[in-house]
Amino acid sequence: MKTILALVAALFIGNAVAQDGSSPLDSSTGSRHMFEFNADSVLQGVLSLDKSKVRGSDADNDSQLNLRLNYAYSLPQMPRIQVGARFNYLKDTIPARGDAEDYSLQIGAIYNHSADLRNSVYLSGYVGLGWANTYKGTPGQDRKDEVLTSTLALGKRFSLENWGINHLTYTPEIALQSQNSTTGKGFEYTQNLQFRFLQFAVFF
Repeated sequence: MKTILALVAALFIGNAVAQDGSSPLDSSTGSRHMFEFNADSVLQGVLSLDKSKVRGSDADNDSQLNLRLNYAYSLPQMPRIQVGARFNYLKDTIPARGDAEDYSLQIGAIYNHSADLRNSVYLSGYVGLGWANTYKGTPGQDRKDEVLTSTLALGKRFSLENWGINHLTYTPEIALQSQNSTTGKGFEYTQNLQFRFLQFAVFF
């Protein structure tokens, strides 16, 4: 039910901004700007698709909130290339760590196979710096790590114009996310394979 509500809400918002040609998202320079968002934590709670590898052990994550917000800009001279920045926030229970709250800022680029960005297969790479908070529930055992993060993702965008939604695209992707701690307190290294099914992008 939560998954259906999330999809309906996303489609409703997209339709609301695309009712006519005078939408405030219209740009005289074309759709060079992209804002991407997701509701993956809803799907993770239902299907538990994400896998986490922590020093020799594999287990499902118990994600409470997994939020990614991404802004990207298509370069005028190379429209298939987008450069952008991403904010990540994760509240989770992770094997070998315990209760965790992580956040990070990343910069990166997206290569699109087609110049039609709203319907293209794409490959993206992001790197950045983050902070990982681990809560053990015991006084003096909580840890805060500074983390180097990297994300490599392969995805496909599907325009929703046939549904009467001009600016919204559906953008499922598979991503490999790596984290390396610079302090080694709460954890040293993790790698996550993420299936991002409830992900959408707005072009303007």
